[in-house]
Amino acid sequence: MTKMAILSTLLGLTFIGFVSAASLNVESSEKQLQLAGNGSYSATNGSPYFNVSLNLSESTTKSCPSLLDGDSLSQTELISRLTDLCRYDRLEPPITVNETGDIVPIGVNARFYIYALKDLDSNDLQFMLQGLLQLRYNDSRLAFGSYAPTRSPIVGDGSLRSKLWVPHIFLANEQSSNVLGTSEKDQLTTIYPNGTVLISTRIQANLYCWMNFQKFPFDEQKCTTILESWMYNTSVMQLHWEPTNPVSFYSQLQLTEYDLYGWLCNESISVSDFSSMSHGALVGNYSALSFTVLLNREVGYYVIDYFVPSMLIVAISWVSFWLQADQTPARTMLGCSTLLSFITLSLSQENSLSKVSYVTMSEVWFLVCTVFIFGSLMEFAFVNTIFRRNNNLEVKKRTTKYIVRSTFVPKTKRNPRSFNRSSSSLSSCSKVSNGNQKNTVITIETPIIIGNGLSRENSTVSMEDNDASFSTSSTATLSETPKEKPAQTFATMTPKEVSLWIDHKMRFVFPLAFLIFNALFWTLVYCL
Repeated sequence: MTKMAILSTLLGLTFIGFVSAASLNVESSEKQLQLAGNGSYSATNGSPYFNVSLNLSESTTKSCPSLLDGDSLSQTELISRLTDLCRYDRLEPPITVNETGDIVPIGVNARFYIYALKDLDSNDLQFMLQGLLQLRYNDSRLAFGSYAPTRSPIVGDGSLRSKLWVPHIFLANEQSSNVLGTSEKDQLTTIYPNGTVLISTRIQANLYCWMNFQKFPFDEQKCTTILESWMYNTSVMQLHWEPTNPVSFYSQLQLTEYDLYGWLCNESISVSDFSSMSHGALVGNYSALSFTVLLNREVGYYVIDYFVPSMLIVAISWVSFWLQADQTPARTMLGCSTLLSFITLSLSQENSLSKVSYVTMSEVWFLVCTVFIFGSLMEFAFVNTIFRRNNNLEVKKRTTKYIVRSTFVPKTKRNPRSFNRSSSSLSSCSKVSNGNQKNTVITIETPIIIGNGLSRENSTVSMEDNDASFSTSSTATLSETPKEKPAQTFATMTPKEVSLWIDHKMRFVFPLAFLIFNALFWTLVYCL
């Protein structure tokens, strides 16, 4: 009896355990099937056995929600299940592996639509850009076409973006940047059924533009915007421009000082190493995109407000050539006022330009115009000095060569062959007997002006004693000895005549020189 009781007890316990285990398995299997949504079970009446079928393509993890019948799910529920931790890790890029086991880099295509370009500051070498940046890539983990074939693309704002893996792109030449938006940031995220993700962001950035002002204000500037990958090198992610319309501009875009006449886009590789750590502590090759806007400065403002007034100021300084050399107050005030006016005009112009180490075209114009105005003032000082001389100038001929030479090296004394005009000497006095008449002949040496020079001549005066009549005759004597050369001839000019002659010449020299300078200047501006 005892053995039979023990055996019965063991059989009872075994049966109870079997029933309990079966019930637990049924509950566990039912819960798993309900959560995964990919299995089914059926029970036979009066039988402890169950038929269970599982879809092995879906995860049967306890916490992983099902994606079946995605069309019946709301957008929020579908996104929540797609990005559940059992399926999606936003810290991991969507890497694919090829047949050989190598990682295939993620291709990210970019497009930039520019709303505004403004504040091109020559002092800070910056410009402000507003635009829409779009990044397009494929993340197969987010593909929902097979679960919800009739569902349209999923569209969300920043909250959707925060759940996804997004390529980290930065502006390499930015001074500052921010995402535009009022109450919410202007970020739009679109997920297509095939897993394509489109990230659209409205940004505003102040970017550095390394301008060249050698031909200012006739310069052409090239301002570049550089996009680079921050975290992932080229072995993981590569940036590309969209095949069509990679960069476009707002049709009503207007610039105040420049004319946008073109743009260029480029794909390159940025190298980061220990000597050039452009990507923090990460060393490697990083993909980069760049586009350059080609700008041509509008010169209408500068021509009207700077070049034309400066030409008029230089021309006004030439008025002093028509004033007498002794009119010191008028000519001094005219020269100084034009010089100060031009310097003030130039300073107001140069304040808008950055301080650069090389010479610009505007500075060349400023220096030459200053030289012309200062030269007219120095010309007055020179002719005024000549006007106040006491001695006349003796020149060989009334030509520019001899007048200039005598002006800078005046001859206050004649050479030994020359004759002092204010003196005369009695050469000889003799009596000539001709029959019963006696004539007294007095020969006097006096200088006689002939043409442009002075010649030395003898004047002979004949006096008759009988009828007291005089007759004069002039006979030229070459020198004391007949073999000597004739005396050099000279012309005399007063200081007033010399100063008037210089002013008359400068009336043509200064305008002609300024015209030649303008021809060279504008040729260099537009032909080089």
